Formats: sequence, structure tokens, C-alpha cells
Amino acid sequence: MKTINSPPPPPLSPYGVFSGSLFQYSSSPSLIAFESLPPPPTPLKTDDIDKACSSKKNKCILIGGLSDGPIPTPYTKLLETECHNLGWALVQPVLSSSYLGFGHGSLARDSAEIGQLLAYLVTHHDAEQFALVGHSTGCQNSIHFLKYGQQELVEKVKVVALQAPVSDRETDDDHSEFILHAQSLVGQQRGDEMMPRSAFWAPITASRYLSLIDVDGEDDFFSSDLTDDQLCERLGHVGRKKDLDLIAVYSGKDEYVPSFVDKEVLLRRMVKAMNNGVECCDVGGDNGSKEGNASGLMLENANHNLSESEGDGARFVAAVGKLLSRW
Repeated sequence: MKTINSPPPPPLSPYGVFSGSLFQYSSSPSLIAFESLPPPPTPLKTDDIDKACSSKKNKCILIGGLSDGPIPTPYTKLLETECHNLGWALVQPVLSSSYLGFGHGSLARDSAEIGQLLAYLVTHHDAEQFALVGHSTGCQNSIHFLKYGQQELVEKVKVVALQAPVSDRETDDDHSEFILHAQSLVGQQRGDEMMPRSAFWAPITASRYLSLIDVDGEDDFFSSDLTDDQLCERLGHVGRKKDLDLIAVYSGKDEYVPSFVDKEVLLRRMVKAMNNGVECCDVGGDNGSKEGNASGLMLENANHNLSESEGDGARFVAAVGKLLSRW
């Protein structure tokens, strides 16, 4: 008799198990988000869950990178715990750009949907203040929303944390052929057409391809070859916002950053641009000095999503917690 080997059982959710409230914040398109709640001593009824969500007036929004959805990083559970300890609630949205949706999206669409989420939380969960925690391309979302989001909602954003704010176009690969193809399509008003399969690792339109990969694309916030003036043009609005604490956290061994990039120099330049040209970043410290809105933190041995070097996720979350505690 032939023996059939059973597949191994799936592991328990590797980035943690979360309890809370799942809700629809937009009906067209249908978009959902999940708000974590601290573990209750006894099971909660639906009305109790709604009351618990409303009791947390400060909401921390976690925004992942390309192809991410909820629970995008290994430090998500640590961030949830830190939020609960400080009286904040962690909210994880699904955007139209989540998973592979980014390939036909834009930062403008993302900002509009983030605005819908915040407006829903204000109206139905009694939110008063917000923090944005961006991972990878979620950093672009956070920076873009601060500049182009609905002003009434932007004013409620008090904390921003950028974890792995890296360039999508700076690689060791040559994209020139595909950039020319995408530029041709856009020039013919065909920017919504898909690029060849060999152009990118996921389905992507010509317009979004140029946004991510071309020089001066819409997503081009963090490239090392940008001049100081160009960085200020893209990031300087951070320093002009009142009542904001921002920390940019860079990984010293980020696998998506080419070897020719001096990470510490780039981090200093980005933070300086966010502070209107004021040099005030100790990239080896916890939050730098507070001469401007922005500070920097270098995690020397960390990879892109803080999954490899022990303690990096905890150090990042502690830095975020320090800012959350001010509000």
C-alpha cells in the first residue's frame, strides 16, 4: 500500500494574532480596516467592542509597502502592544493599492483613501489625533498625505514614523528601455496600459511604473542622487507643519538599497530637508535632537523590514512610542 505523506501543518500566524474590530470605511470601492483592542478580561459583546474603539481617541495607522496588506511587518504586534500601553489604538487599513493593487494606483488615490479612513474614524470611532507609521512605500504615502491630504485631517496628524524610506528607482539594474516604453505610452495618453511582464515583478501600468522607477517620478522622495534643493521640494512641508513629530528610521543593511548609497549621509540629508535646512539629526541616537519636526534613527544591522537582526523591531517601536507618549 502506497504511503501518502501529509503536508506539514501551517505555522501559527508568524507576525502575531490580533483581536479587535473589522469595519468598512468606504463602500465604493469597498475598503475595510481593522482596529486592534487590548485583550479584555471577559469576552466582549458587539456593543462593547464599539464602545472600546471609541474610547481610544488616538489612532495609529500602519501603512505597509508594495504588495503588503494588514500585518505587513514582523514588529506589528510589538507596535500594537506599545499603542495600547500608551492609550493609542492600532488601525490597519486595506487600500485599493494593497497587495497587487499598487500596480494600477497612485499616491493621490492612496491619500484620498487614507483621508476616507481618518474621516470615518473621526465620525464613528471618536478619533481626535492620528499617527501614521509607514513601512517602505508606506513612507511615500505618509509624506504625500501630509502635503496633499484634506487639511482638516492633516492637522490631526501629530506623529509620523518612516521605517525604511528608500528609493524604488535606485537599483543596480538598467531600466532605461522600459522607461522609454512607458514614457511613449504616457505621451500617447495610454498611461493606464500595462507594461510588459518583464518590466516589473508585478502587473503595473505605464503611469505607475514611471512614478516608481523614473527620475522625478511621483514616488521619487528618497533617492540619494536628488540635490538638497530637490529633497527640500519633496520633503520640506514636514518642517512647515505645526504640532508634528516625525522620525525617519533607516536600516544599515537594507537589502533594497544599492551598495553605492551612503545610508547615513542620505538619512541626514533627508532629515535636514524635512527641517527646512536645519542640521539636527543624530542618526545613532534614539530620536535625535528636537530642533525641528523631524529626527533620524539608524539601525546599523537591520534589514528592510527589521526581521533579521534581533532587537531592531523593538528599538523601532520604542522610538515610535516615545513620540506617541508626547500626545
